[in-house]
Amino acid sequence: MVTIYDIAKETGLSPSTVSKVINGYAGVSSKTHDKVLGAAKELGYMPNNNARSLVTKKSWLISLLFSEDLGSGIAHPHFSMILQSFISSIQGHGYDVIFVNDRLGRQAVSYLDHCRYRGVDGVLLAAGPHFTDQIQCVLDSDYKCVSVEEIYPGKHTVICDNNMGATQALEYLYFLGHRKIAHLAGPLKNIAGRERYEAYLEFHARRNLPVNPKYVSEATHFEYNAGIAATTELMQRCWDDLPTAIFASYDELACAAQTVLLERGFRIPMDISLIGFDNLPIAEYPGITTINQDRVAIGVSAADRLVRLISGEEPDEPLVTRIPTTLVVRESCARIEETAARD
Repeated sequence: MVTIYDIAKETGLSPSTVSKVINGYAGVSSKTHDKVLGAAKELGYMPNNNARSLVTKKSWLISLLFSEDLGSGIAHPHFSMILQSFISSIQGHGYDVIFVNDRLGRQAVSYLDHCRYRGVDGVLLAAGPHFTDQIQCVLDSDYKCVSVEEIYPGKHTVICDNNMGATQALEYLYFLGHRKIAHLAGPLKNIAGRERYEAYLEFHARRNLPVNPKYVSEATHFEYNAGIAATTELMQRCWDDLPTAIFASYDELACAAQTVLLERGFRIPMDISLIGFDNLPIAEYPGITTINQDRVAIGVSAADRLVRLISGEEPDEPLVTRIPTTLVVRESCARIEETAARD
């Protein structure tokens, strides 16, 4: 079995320096850190977690508390990219990740009791608003937590900049000449749906545009069928005064809107422009313009934040860190004058 002494001999460093890197202690340069980890990988070093826990008084385990409304689990591209990025990054710091739920074998337990049973060092929260009551015990505990989905008072959160993304989408439509812009909102109880709707209102106030209540339709869930229902309601309410563009707060809602519009004989973008949010794979092949949120950066930032919290460092950043978004231009939006010319 390869030991830290073998790594020390390979790198020319002292065993104590190698031990610091392997056990995640501070005070080691990034060059030395990379040198040790590179040699460890090359030699096939496998840390003894039990021995390491005895030395560091840590379990080197992070619990992932994941709950979402749609039932698609981590297979959903939004969650999978964030969690994969987080896991890859946190493992680089020497931690393993375990999923925690409200059962332990056949016994029902609280999330907090499960975390304590596993002896975890920290918690990543990836839970929707419906699950706040269930995880409140963890939020009230002394566990170091970072959220990547909801904002909880006094807890660190890393999410995309919803206001920036919505503003980018709306300003792009405005640049194309659109002044009658409808909004297909996500559930307003969810932070993403709420903040993107608030950005829609702020955009209209900033541009001195009236907000037509008929142009706003809220989907009950962030999913396709809910988007079908919300778009159908939207079109029925404003049939006598149609918008020239629709901003959907989620790509599945945008795809649903596309289906409803095409079924009713509208041409996209000649009759109505359409823009989504999240840059999911589902929006790529229909050519829907959207807003990209950097899920890899969210996962990396959340891992870095949690590691620093566990080590006793209070990060200088604000409690809520918002990762910038970018506009992804495809074929679903057009200038107003271009649509008139095509007619």
